[in-house]
Amino acid sequence: MAVRPAGDFKTSYRQDMALLDTAFYRWGFGLLVAALILAPFWLGHFIFLLTTIGIFAIGATGLSLLTGFTGQISLGHAAFMAIGAYGSAVLTGNYGLPFLAALPLSGVLAFACGAIVALPSLRIKGLYLAIATLAFQFLTEYTIIHAVGQGLGAISLRAPRIGPWVLRGEIQFYYLLLAVWLVSGVFAANLIRSRVGLALMAVRDRDYAAQVMGINLLASKTLAFGMSAFYAGLAGSLWAHYNRLISPEHFTIVTSIDYVAMIVMGGLTSIWGPHLGAALVISLSQGLKIITPAVVTILPSFAKVATPLREIVFGGILILLLIWEPGGLAALARKLKRLLDLWPFSY
Repeated sequence: MAVRPAGDFKTSYRQDMALLDTAFYRWGFGLLVAALILAPFWLGHFIFLLTTIGIFAIGATGLSLLTGFTGQISLGHAAFMAIGAYGSAVLTGNYGLPFLAALPLSGVLAFACGAIVALPSLRIKGLYLAIATLAFQFLTEYTIIHAVGQGLGAISLRAPRIGPWVLRGEIQFYYLLLAVWLVSGVFAANLIRSRVGLALMAVRDRDYAAQVMGINLLASKTLAFGMSAFYAGLAGSLWAHYNRLISPEHFTIVTSIDYVAMIVMGGLTSIWGPHLGAALVISLSQGLKIITPAVVTILPSFAKVATPLREIVFGGILILLLIWEPGGLAALARKLKRLLDLWPFSY
């Protein structure tokens, strides 16, 4: 239950339905947006790190809608990202569509594939559904390798263009990403508060009871898989035009597991969870890539454990976080806010 400051109460239905319902959240969100807009000035050449976090946060938001709010497990999220990436490459390269048209169409293409993958979810659930999505992951990788790039699966893209402007620079692409990141995040936050979002959570908590109450299980699960894939498709399209060279190595089962780690570490049932989890996982991964060569130069004997270091650190942090706070970083942030609200008293 949220702790509201004295005197900050709601007097209308509009205030009760506001997404940011307290002055603390409104000021906090405003400062966060301001910091993101000014990020190129205080991050410098490390802006690539925030760009990568934003792309994966969009994809993780989709998996959070499916797994955290609908209770459907997926180990093939990277496959939907690949569909969006290669779909965007074909739409802009072969059909000459502008980037702003290819971006949502890539999401729609992934949505259609997600709706097909959702069909087995009516008959199977839990680990069996996870294995089915894992099979879709391997099937997508196999198809891309044998159908694209003469057996290599690699394909290059041109820089995204918006009207007469070609977004070649890192900062230009970051501002494009930031707009998509904010819009997709606000849409997801509103979706889970709507009638559709309440139906998805009812399916997660007890699907048979939800069906008795009149919720269409097929429509709800299909929509959840489709929305999850749509977000992954957007992330894939952005990732493809950001890197301008994509291959199946960018969308392997390791990427799917990274997505699962993001939503678990960030908080499964929090709308902030995928963003916090993406920031942690990407920062950790990129930080280890920067620090490890320097450590190996100083300590050559460290080279033997340098290669699996990422997996070791990931596993250790995930275990410690789940023991300390199963709700993830979002739950830790809520506890910190409650502590600050009550300070210096403990309760």
